[in-house]
Amino acid sequence: MTYLLSAVGLSALKALGVSREEAARLAGSKLAGFAERCPGPGRIAELHVALAVSRLAGGPVELELIATDTPEALLAARLVLLCAEATGAARPLGFVAVKRFAPGSYDAAAQLLRAALERLGRARGERFVSITTGFNLVAVYLALAGWMAGARVVYVDEGGGVHEVPRVRGAPGDVEIFK
Repeated sequence: MTYLLSAVGLSALKALGVSREEAARLAGSKLAGFAERCPGPGRIAELHVALAVSRLAGGPVELELIATDTPEALLAARLVLLCAEATGAARPLGFVAVKRFAPGSYDAAAQLLRAALERLGRARGERFVSITTGFNLVAVYLALAGWMAGARVVYVDEGGGVHEVPRVRGAPGDVEIFK
């Protein structure tokens, strides 16, 4: 089976029609009956990526998410995984919460990098890391983890095109475009 690690973005809440007020109310509650609200997987960015990777890999995808420890991001992760299962877009594996990034602190970056590397190290089959969704800085560290673990780092455009992000090897002076 193909493994996909992705950050979760708050756009999932918008795609599901969850208002800020409803997000606050739902943050720690059970999500019974919420599966009926799941739109087609193409409308939720994380599931759009899972479908594109599934087509590329030629089979089903197991999806694991990374979320920052904000109530909204944790709710978004729960809802994306619920919709992954409800729509059949991916087999949900769960999510890990990491500290939110704070200016001048590397704790969150280190925690994210460690969590991503642990999960990629345990994953079986072909491994993908999506940098399509989530907070931009999280995507940077996910890409780094993917390259360190030998996974394929990908960006999926709105049309479903999968763009593999090549790993740059060597120092800038060794790379042709910097000469």
